[in-house]
Amino acid sequence: MSKAKQTFTYVGVLLFVILLNFWLPRLLRGGPIDYLNGSGNDGGIFLSEAQKTALLSYYHLNDSLWMQFVEYLRSLFTFDFGLSFLYKAPVADVIAARLPWTLLVVGGATLISIVAGLAIGLLSAWRHPGRSDRGLFVAMLTVSAVPEFLVGTLVLILFAVQWGWLPLGGAKTAFYHPGSWLPQAADVLRHAALPIVTLAAGNLASIYLLMRNEAIRVRREPFVEFAAAKGIGDKALMLRHVARSASLPLVTVIMMRIGGMLAGSVLTETVFSYPGIGKLLQEAILARDYPLLHGLFLLMTLFVLFFNIAADWLYPRLDPRIRTAKKGEMQ
Repeated sequence: MSKAKQTFTYVGVLLFVILLNFWLPRLLRGGPIDYLNGSGNDGGIFLSEAQKTALLSYYHLNDSLWMQFVEYLRSLFTFDFGLSFLYKAPVADVIAARLPWTLLVVGGATLISIVAGLAIGLLSAWRHPGRSDRGLFVAMLTVSAVPEFLVGTLVLILFAVQWGWLPLGGAKTAFYHPGSWLPQAADVLRHAALPIVTLAAGNLASIYLLMRNEAIRVRREPFVEFAAAKGIGDKALMLRHVARSASLPLVTVIMMRIGGMLAGSVLTETVFSYPGIGKLLQEAILARDYPLLHGLFLLMTLFVLFFNIAADWLYPRLDPRIRTAKKGEMQ
């Protein structure tokens, strides 16, 4: 695909998602005022008619949908989504406070799933078609079939409730001030351990399967058979020739998975009450917090597009065959 077509595709996807970002929150049942009132149930906040009118006026909810859309576009171009209904603070500040926690768990889970997935996939291909290969294959298929929230619930029950090794939820212990950064960092890592394991388990199987299948295919290539005929040992053959060639096609998949993992952290952070972007999105949906939803959807969209563009840019530079094919298309 030429650069012009790629740019056109990404711009088209971005415009489509921007439209969805505006319409999806408004398709939810009820609105922000209904949430504040408790939808007629106990626990809601009493709002006078003047207060309701002021809120609707401030958030432009009394305007027509077209005017609301114009205001939404203005907020997109200025990156100013206004005040959050739920937190009574600028949307950018609310997101900035939660984003580091999500980056910590997504970064840790990405690193673990990539390293473990590639290593186990290569080991499985090395043992192919033996018993250990079949055992790993069945085990990974089983892991991939278990929903992420169920994995999170199981590890929560085992490690936090039954054995008490790790905390039940949150990102750090409240009112914990040890006086130095090391115990504080250890406390943060203890809270992040279970969300990281849960997210990593959800992505481990797919990376393993891709690596295993690609490594088995590369093992049958003539250049690998030639290297084996020269007397290179199995271990060196797998690490120097098979692993390097089989890893290239996985770059695109891994980059796309990183972007998807950020959006997929909603269930994991909800299970562990982890105060990241995913938990914030769940709270914003329940509260019908339109400004916060707009900001979060835009952030996730930009993350996914960024990693897709990075994959498109990186892959031809790693694989000369793709670079040559693209040059041929352009000529």
